[in-house]
Amino acid sequence: MVCWRTTGFSSLRIENWDGEFTVFQPESGKTHFLNEMGLKILSILDQSPATLDSLCRELSEYFTLLPDAHFSAQIARTLQRYEALGLVSKVKESA
Repeated sequence: MVCWRTTGFSSLRIENWDGEFTVFQPESGKTHFLNEMGLKILSILDQSPATLDSLCRELSEYFTLLPDAHFSAQIARTLQRYEALGLVSKVKESA
């Protein structure tokens, strides 16, 4: 079972700009611009590793959305992008 977790979340410098967030990543020296859902993904994964399904469930409850295949695909793409940026990584957990 593949789970995701944050990498270096505590070192990120996060600023809120009316629901949009700038996230400075000291390790890379880069600043990322995230919406509320993007930041929520990182905060959920910082609390404990999560599978794509459990992450989608938690996000849909938090934002009161009906999860569907399109939503799950969007979150999967976001996780892949975050992995490329070094914000999250995959971990294998036993079921």
